[in-house]
This record gives sequence, C-alpha cells and structure tokens, in this order.
Amino acid sequence: MVTADFVVGILGNVISILSFTSPIPQFRHIVKGKSAENYNGTPYVATLLSCSLWILYGLLDPDDGVLIVTVNAAGVSMQTLYLIILFIYSSKEKRVKYFGFVILDILFLGMVLAFTLVAFKEGRRTFTGVLCATFTTMMYAAPLAALSTTIKTKSVEYMPILLVFFLFLNGCAWFTFALLVTDIFVMVPNALGILLGAIQFTVYLIYRNATPTVMSELEKGTLEKQIESRGIDIQDINVNANSVSSKKRTLSRVDAFSITRSPPLSPNKSDPIQQHGDDAEDSGVN
Repeated sequence: MVTADFVVGILGNVISILSFTSPIPQFRHIVKGKSAENYNGTPYVATLLSCSLWILYGLLDPDDGVLIVTVNAAGVSMQTLYLIILFIYSSKEKRVKYFGFVILDILFLGMVLAFTLVAFKEGRRTFTGVLCATFTTMMYAAPLAALSTTIKTKSVEYMPILLVFFLFLNGCAWFTFALLVTDIFVMVPNALGILLGAIQFTVYLIYRNATPTVMSELEKGTLEKQIESRGIDIQDINVNANSVSSKKRTLSRVDAFSITRSPPLSPNKSDPIQQHGDDAEDSGVN
C-alpha cells in the first residue's frame, strides 16, 4: 500500500532533482566556449559534501531513509559531473583550488563516518542529523545575499527569484515528509527554508514594481566587489543606463547567483532554472 509519506517523498525527490539540474544551461555554455570564465565552483563542492552527508544519514535509517538516499545520490552524481567540467575548463589556479576542496570533502566525510561508527553505539543518526541540518540551513540562507542589494537598489534584478521559488517548494515538500515520518532533523532546516523563502518573496513583491535607484559608478564598483566576495558570478553585458557607457561592466541577471543549491538540501537544490551557476545546492537535499 502506498503511504502518504512515500508520495510526498517522491514529490520532494522530483523538486530536488530539478534543482540539481538547473545549472545545466550554464555548463552547456562552458563546454561550448571551452572556458569556465569566472564561474564559481565552490557551491558545487559544498553541495557535494552536503548530499554525501545526507546519504549517510539516510543509510542509518533503513525504514524512512530510502527516499533521502535516492535523491542525494542523484545530487552527488550531478555535483561530481559539474566539478569535472569545471576542472577541465578552469585555469590551473582554480583546478588546484577545486581539487583541494574535493579532497577536504572526502577527508571530512571520512572523519564523520569513522567518528559515527566508532564513537557512537547509539545516537549515530542524531550526530549525523545535526550536521545535515546545519548544511541544509546554510543552503536555504544562501540567496539572502541578494536581499541587501535588492533593498539598496530597489530593484529585483539581482534576486534569484526562481531559485528562491524552488527552494521554497523543496522546503514545503520535505517539511511535510518530515512531519509524516516524525524526523526532526529533516523538519527543522526545511521549516527555516519555508520561513526564509517567505521573507524573500515578500521583499520581491515590495520592490517588483518599484523605481530602481540609480547608482554611481563608484557604488556599482563597490557592489560588484561585495557580491563577488560572496561567490557570485559577474558577467559582462551591454547596458544603457543614464550616462553609463554601453561598454561598462555590470551584473547579469541570469548569472548573478551561481547555484546551491545549494545546495541542494538534502533534497536540496540550488536554482532549477538557469540563474545559478553556484551557492544551496547547494548544501544536501532535505
């Protein structure tokens, strides 16, 4: 007999996998141009670790953990593919950086696995669940970096609303699943995801039709540096804004945020549409 938690879990799997596949258009662009340009691969590294931890968590619960394992296995596969592409088409300096991060992921996962199996006779799921919940919360919080920009400029141009939307749906699905199976470690981060998503939707509605504030070139340069420091990709696009030359650099709406996914939450995900080349994903899916 098909149970309600199984149906909701399948729905969560679908939404999360959509989030995982959202960067595909960006990676097609990378392969076609044979250059990773300034895309940031850090979110994919974080999502890879998050999904790996959720797989461990799901394996510790043979009864209700199957759907958690399946969705995060898909997440691990997708993040691995993205990192391979970035490794191939990035500069030597970034290759070394990404390789180092992946090694750290493996070492950290190995330490968690060893500590879980050796140090705990009971409470293994509790320890792993706390780690997973922490990473998932970070994934849901990643798009908040755009809020200050939106409020300052009174423009929603730089808000990854589609990413926010799918993370919100992901949170709703997995929160419902957690209620049905009574899993606090899945419930808490996804409840926070719903709350954060609601806040971002509110800000979006407030400034959706607002008149954007015109920033000086100095302010734009400062804003670029602030956003770039948060791991957001900056692309060159041609614009005409007041006295600004059409050849000036500005933020691209499409690539303002790289994906996360975050990760992915366990059933995470970073933005399922083209806007995100990096950051919820990810974090793991759930």
